[in-house]
Amino acid sequence: MTFAHLLEEAATAHAVADAARAKAYALDCVAWNTALFIGELDHTSPTIAAAIEGGFPLLEVRCEHCKHTEMIDLALVVQPRDRQVALMRSYLYCSPCQRTVGKKWRPELIGLRPLGDPQPAAPSRRTKKAS
Repeated sequence: MTFAHLLEEAATAHAVADAARAKAYALDCVAWNTALFIGELDHTSPTIAAAIEGGFPLLEVRCEHCKHTEMIDLALVVQPRDRQVALMRSYLYCSPCQRTVGKKWRPELIGLRPLGDPQPAAPSRRTKKAS
């Protein structure tokens, strides 16, 4: 084996590993979205870095008070990249409620979204009405 061939094989192996890691991160994001949807709030969320690398760089949040929905670009968030996405909730406030009502309501985390995803993607949670 030549030196150039070894370098080529190493580059190929790194590319395969990077693609597998990105797929694993994407699956983590989809699993967390599913856990949020079914109400499994104890499920560990991906880190900010994992969400970005997995192709889910947007966090959808919704204020249950005023029903305002917003997409947050995780690439622009000033937080450590190894912080779990779920922990961001303690830093978020609903801007419309703060302006109109004067209260800082915390929005609910709806899920992680890829860049091309139409917004909002998640259906609203419905409560059962007594009949």
